[in-house]
Amino acid sequence: MQIPESARGIASLDPLADMGMKKGQVVQSIEDISTSWLSEILKRAVVRFEANTLASNWSSQIPIQVELADGTTLALRLKLCPGSTFGRSEVDYYTRDYARLENAPLVRCWDAQFEPTVGYHVLLDDLAPTHRNRRDALPSLEYGLAVAEALGRMHRHHWGSQPAPQKATLDRYFAEIRPGIGPMERATGLSIAERFGAHERNLRSRLLDSRGMSLLHGDLNPMNVLTPRSAETPVYFLDRQPFDWSLTYSVAAYDLAYFLILWWPTELRADHEAAIFRHWFDTIDQDNYSFEEARADWKISVEQCLHVPLEWCSKPHTAEKMRWLWEMQLARVSQALDDLAP
Repeated sequence: MQIPESARGIASLDPLADMGMKKGQVVQSIEDISTSWLSEILKRAVVRFEANTLASNWSSQIPIQVELADGTTLALRLKLCPGSTFGRSEVDYYTRDYARLENAPLVRCWDAQFEPTVGYHVLLDDLAPTHRNRRDALPSLEYGLAVAEALGRMHRHHWGSQPAPQKATLDRYFAEIRPGIGPMERATGLSIAERFGAHERNLRSRLLDSRGMSLLHGDLNPMNVLTPRSAETPVYFLDRQPFDWSLTYSVAAYDLAYFLILWWPTELRADHEAAIFRHWFDTIDQDNYSFEEARADWKISVEQCLHVPLEWCSKPHTAEKMRWLWEMQLARVSQALDDLAP
C-alpha cells in the first residue's frame, strides 16, 4: 500500500542540463532525471521540468511537471523501487503482461526498466489532478461492477496461460502465513489452527488443478484503485508488487475476493456481493468453467482472505502496529464465510 509520507526535495533543471542518464537504464534518484532523458522517453523535445520526491512504504514517488518545446505540458509520475524485494513483476505488468489487451485498466506507462541488483522504475501519467484512489471513498455497486469487469477482462487475457503452482511454491507461501496463527490466537482468544489446517489442505488440493486460474494482481486494496474524482468509472489498477512468496498465478476469483471481502464494509459487501461476483463470471465468459465451479472457487477464495490478517500477525511489529486493520479484516472474513454457509 503506497502512502506518501513527506517531500524530500525539489529539482528544477536547466533545459541544457544532461545528467548522462540513458533510456534503458534504471533511474535511482531524482538526480538521474534530465531533459534529454525525458525527451528520449517521450519522443518529444522537453525544454524544462520540475520534480519533487515523495517517500512511501515500498518506493519513492516523483511527480514531474514537464514543459515541451511546443508549449504544452505533461504531468508524469516516476516510481522508484530499489532492491530485489519485488523483482520485475511491476515492470512486466505495464510492458508485457497486458500490452495486447485493448483498453487495459492501467495508467499509461511511458517507460519501465528493471535491473536485478538495482531495482526498477516505472514512469506513468500522473492522474492525481483528475483522479483519486479509493481509500476514503465509500464503495458502491457501480464501482464494484466496474472493478469486476476490469478484473474479468484481465483474468480472461491470461486464463489458463500457465500450469498450476508447484508444491515448492505452495510450501513457500504457506510458510509465510502459518507463523501468524499463534500470535493471532493469543491476541484474540480464538482457535485458528484447526481452521487454518483444514483450509490449507483444501487449497492445496484445489491448486493441483489449473482450471479457473489466471495471472493475479494480488493486492487490490483501495489505495491501488483509481477512479475519476467525480465518477465511479472507469477504474485503473496500480502497484502490482508481489513478494517472492506470493501466489502470482492462482485461482482467479481470489483477486475479486481480496478486493471485496477485506476492504468493503460488511453490509455493503453483503448487499452487492452476488451481483459483483456474477458480473465478474460473465465477463470471464469461459465455456469450460461453469458457474458452479466458480462458486466453489469463490468460497475457497473467501477462506483464503484469512491469510491476509494472518500474515499481518506473522511478524511482531506488524501484529501490534496493524492490529486495527487485521482485526477488522478478520471480522469481515468470518462474517463473509458465515454468509456462505449452507
